[in-house]
Amino acid sequence: MRSWLSNGTLRHPLSVPVLLVAVIIAVYYPALLSGINPIDDPGIFATFSASPSLSSIMLPGSGYYFRPIIELTFYLDNRLWGMAPSAMHLENILLHCVNSLLVYFMARKILVEQDNKTLLIPLMAALLFALHPANVEAVAWIAGRTDPLLALFVLSSCYFWMKWLDKPRWHNMAASLLLFGAALLTKESALAYGAVAILLAISWPGSATGRQRFNSVVIMIVPCLILVILALLFRGGASGLSRFISGSDFQLLHGTREALIAFGFYVRKVIVPFPLTFAITAVHPMYGTLVAVLLPAMWWVYRRNRLSGVLFLSAALLIFPAILVAVKQIAWTPFAERYLYLTTAFLVLGLVGIFEDWQRKCPVVLKSAFVIVICGFALGSFQRTLLWNDLQAFFEDAVAKSPEFGSIYYSLGGVLMQKYQIDRAAEAFATADRLNLRISMRYPIKSGIMGTMIAKGDYLEARTYFFRIFKKKEDAPTDFLELLYQADSNRLAHSVKENNLLLARDLLVTLELLYMRNSDPFWLYRSGQILLIIGNPVGAVDFFRRSYSAAPSDAYYLTATQKYLKKLECTK
Repeated sequence: MRSWLSNGTLRHPLSVPVLLVAVIIAVYYPALLSGINPIDDPGIFATFSASPSLSSIMLPGSGYYFRPIIELTFYLDNRLWGMAPSAMHLENILLHCVNSLLVYFMARKILVEQDNKTLLIPLMAALLFALHPANVEAVAWIAGRTDPLLALFVLSSCYFWMKWLDKPRWHNMAASLLLFGAALLTKESALAYGAVAILLAISWPGSATGRQRFNSVVIMIVPCLILVILALLFRGGASGLSRFISGSDFQLLHGTREALIAFGFYVRKVIVPFPLTFAITAVHPMYGTLVAVLLPAMWWVYRRNRLSGVLFLSAALLIFPAILVAVKQIAWTPFAERYLYLTTAFLVLGLVGIFEDWQRKCPVVLKSAFVIVICGFALGSFQRTLLWNDLQAFFEDAVAKSPEFGSIYYSLGGVLMQKYQIDRAAEAFATADRLNLRISMRYPIKSGIMGTMIAKGDYLEARTYFFRIFKKKEDAPTDFLELLYQADSNRLAHSVKENNLLLARDLLVTLELLYMRNSDPFWLYRSGQILLIIGNPVGAVDFFRRSYSAAPSDAYYLTATQKYLKKLECTK
């Protein structure tokens, strides 16, 4: 009995693309409803909803990273569909579909080099990449788009690079070079692909001469040098790339040990991706010993199938940026599954040669093993995508798997606050405060704690907590002043008249500071209301007039301000 996955079944040119896209959508469609994740997504929405200028996006020097291509996609999201989360999730899924198709066509090209035109093995490789559970984070997370977009440019560049090595034609070389440049402008970790291109130039069969290969490698290095120079020139060591390539804080023995551990962890993760974890802060030191097993294994594969060995080595080289992140502690977590997105593509391409060998020797074993693995991958990816759809379950899972990471408790607390589970949110924020080791998270966590006090009606306790953190109001960030305003406004609303004057005057100071910080006319409106409470209608009129003239036309308090003015002027 013939398998339905035969060349006859797949011979129609649209059969594989349709099948791949259908499978990916079946697994990832829940991501369309995932909305905004509180990690990184809000920053993207706040930045690009404000409609920044195109020059601020495309020119270096304005941000921690210089990633104009990925920022351009978010800029277009705002222009085209107003930062609609479902549309942005759909973009990620479509990027993943295109990358899976690129893996399929690259796998076909590898087999053609080995005089094999089967369609089944390239489809198997593409499905393994499409459904690899480690890739869910990059696809289901709006902020994770950087890695699929990077892979789009790198895989496309590599495809044209292979074509150029086969038959040196200038348009293939130009396409590969331009796509590599786009990859570098998407994410700085594309630098690692430069090493892969060199490796392929040395080992890929084809009609390109040794001199042609050498010259092409020199040309491919130029974009890398330009990017490094730009990073150092415009940011003077303060940018993400500058820290990425700097060796100033690297201690040889400690750094080497951490690098081996990170490498072993990622190798295990790409082969056995489970359990899936969002916030990975530490891994077991024993992962470092995997290198002793991996190197002989890669040499054995290289001896049996040279091209597979080269592609496995390419996958290992593409892990290198993730290792640097772990060693130099650049990102908010030292390890992340999304960093393996491009690595998984080259890993499955390396499997193509091995699959071909197994197909000749034991086809039943190959197909049976593939079905078991791909079903497990599909189920794991689907369940993980569903988890991304439920923020509370998602962060509870992250807390269970990373119980010592304070920042993740803070995110859980924020989700619980949105669901009005105030007591649980307070507990999560308290745990975050106890475990937190990041200076940048100190104020956000304490802001969350103060917010739970206000939500529970403990207004005086919230005010007391504020002054335990800051000696005076002027020292506090704006978000803390807003919380203090909420607490004191509620105290004023529930206080006896004898205390109103003192509370109101104190509240006026807070409102004045808030207006000085952000020039929001709402604070003028509230100041007018407070002045009425303490019996100063003349001062209230001045604040109401200023608020009315500065407020946007759709401000909800505009009508009320107008009514106050009419009433006070009539009284006068």
